[in-house]
Amino acid sequence: MTGLQLTRRQYYALCTMVLLSPLLHLVPRKTTAEAGCGGWLCALAALVPLLLFAWMLEGILHRGRPGEGIGEITLRALGPVAGRVLLGVYALWFLLYSAFALRIGAERFIETVFPLSRPWPFVVTILAMAVCGALGHTKALFRASEIFLPLLMLVLALVLVFAVPGLDVKNLLPVTAQELPGVARSGLTVFGIGAAVLFFGAFTPPAPGRGRAAVWWCVRICVLVTLLSAFTIDILGAELTAKLNHPFFTMLRNVSLFHAVERFGALVIGLWVLPDFVLVSMLLTLAVNCLRAAGTHDGRLFAQKNPPALVLLCAAAAGAGALFLAQNAFETDALQTNIVPIVNIVLLGIGTVGMYLVGRARGKI
Repeated sequence: MTGLQLTRRQYYALCTMVLLSPLLHLVPRKTTAEAGCGGWLCALAALVPLLLFAWMLEGILHRGRPGEGIGEITLRALGPVAGRVLLGVYALWFLLYSAFALRIGAERFIETVFPLSRPWPFVVTILAMAVCGALGHTKALFRASEIFLPLLMLVLALVLVFAVPGLDVKNLLPVTAQELPGVARSGLTVFGIGAAVLFFGAFTPPAPGRGRAAVWWCVRICVLVTLLSAFTIDILGAELTAKLNHPFFTMLRNVSLFHAVERFGALVIGLWVLPDFVLVSMLLTLAVNCLRAAGTHDGRLFAQKNPPALVLLCAAAAGAGALFLAQNAFETDALQTNIVPIVNIVLLGIGTVGMYLVGRARGKI
C-alpha cells in the first residue's frame, strides 16, 4: 500500500489541469488543418475510442492489488527485468513530454505577449515552479488542481460568453462528406491527448469510484473541446485557425471584456502557466518515481518522498531538452505535431494491451 491516498475529485481535477496545457496547442489548430471547418467535430469523433480506452485501463487497474497503480502492475506482469526496463522507458517518455510542455509554454508567451523574446527565461521560470511542485508532497499537486481548476473554468466560461457576439455559424457549416476522413483523423489527435492524460494518472493509486467517474470525465472533456474548437474556428475561420500556432489565444484579441481587450487576453495567457506548472510537476514526479522503482528493489511508486537530487537531475534533463531539441517555433511545432503523438500511441499500446497480454500469459494479473 502506498502513502498516496486520493479522492475521485482530486484525481480528475489534476487530469483536467494536465489536459489543458497540450490541448490548446494542438486543438483546434491541428484538427482544423486535418478536417477544415469540420475540425470542431474532432471531440465527437474521439469520444467512443476514449471511452473504450478508459474502460480498458480501468479493467487493468481492477486486476491490481490494493494501492497498486499501473507502474506496480507493470512490474508484476512483465517481471523484474522487463518491467524495470519499461519503467525506464516511461521515465524517458515523461521527460520528453515535459520538455515539449516547457517549450510550448514558452512559445505561447513569445507569440502572444512578448514577441522577439528568447524562450529560455520562460522555460526556466516554468521549470523552477515545477521543481518546487515535484519536491513537495505529491498530494499537494492534486489539491492545487482542485483550487486552480474552478478559476480556469470560470475564465474559459467568460471567454465563451463574451465571444458570442463575434460568432458566425457560416464558418462551421456545412461539413461535407469529403471532410469526414479528416474529422476521423482529427479525432485521433484528441484521443491521443486524452488517453495519455488518463495513462499518466493511472500511475497513482486508484481513488474510490474512479472507474465510474471516468465515463463522465471523458464526456465533459469532449464537450469542452467541442466548445473551444467551435468558437475558435467560428471567429477566426478554418483557414486562419489552421495556420496559427496558438489560435485560441489569438482569438482573445477579438474578445472584449468591458472594453479591456489587451488586459483580458494577457490575463488568460498568464493564467495558463498554471496548467503548465501542474503538467510539468506531475511529469517530473512520474519520471522520478519510475526511475527510482526501476533502479531499486522497492517497486512501489509514491511510497516515499521524491529524492531531491533525482528531481533536480530530471528537471535539468527536461530543461535541456526544452532548449535544445528544437531551434525555433517551427521545429518545435513539427516535432510536437508529427513525432510526439506517434510516440504516445505506441507507448500507450505497449503499456496497456501489450502489458496486459504478457501479464495474462504469465498468470500474473
